[in-house]
Amino acid sequence: MPIRKIISLIDFTGVSQLALEHTAIIARQSICLVTLLHIADESKRKDEKELKNQIREFASHLEDEGVSFAIQIDYGNFFEIIANSIEKLDCDLIVIGTHGIKGIKQNFVSSNIVKLIRLISTPALIIQGHSQTPQEGYLNMLVPMLETADPKILEKPVEQFSSLFKSNLHLLGFYVKEMEQTFTQKTNDQAARFRTMGFNTHVQMEETSVYTSSYSRSIIQYADIEDIEVLVLVFHESEGIKNFDNADMENILLNRLGKPVLCI
Repeated sequence: MPIRKIISLIDFTGVSQLALEHTAIIARQSICLVTLLHIADESKRKDEKELKNQIREFASHLEDEGVSFAIQIDYGNFFEIIANSIEKLDCDLIVIGTHGIKGIKQNFVSSNIVKLIRLISTPALIIQGHSQTPQEGYLNMLVPMLETADPKILEKPVEQFSSLFKSNLHLLGFYVKEMEQTFTQKTNDQAARFRTMGFNTHVQMEETSVYTSSYSRSIIQYADIEDIEVLVLVFHESEGIKNFDNADMENILLNRLGKPVLCI
């Protein structure tokens, strides 16, 4: 199933503008409906017409690029209403710009981005303030094979996103020596499923140990070496993600390379 609807969160900042550039790349490729979502304080309700004009002006370059959009403004506390606002819009992907560790204190800054992603169930593409816009699209995706409850949770969102750009998929698996065969088989099985979907898929295995506290450094290093355009990170699964705490997730989401992250 293709991407039919995209939400781009708007907060009138530079990184929000950068997120719109990435939104335009995806929208042009998928020919889908784009909704610009802004969460405002209740006190701004009387100024809705002015707010809509501000959003329209803020996103005017989208129309110049042939991307039409709708505007949605909801009112209230951002973290209290954002999940419901997104659910009502019934979208396939959310694009969010984040200010990063040194950014000003906004809803999408630093640890708040982890809080935000945990609140929503729709796949989200996180764009860092130092991201580069990939003019040719996201040609290489890195899919770390972590210990999710069900690897198939990756398939639909990865297929939807990567099919737009005929992306090469890079599966990075980790194993402890005592279970090398089991972990390698699991990664190869997932690679085989992606290949049956028509994707050019590469597999790389890295040995680790039971004492490894985080995989984030290896993931970012691999992304740097292989010129990856987007990382994939699974957030939503019942057993949580072993070897990933909030600090590790921030390291991925706000990675020094400025690689966008597709959160599932």
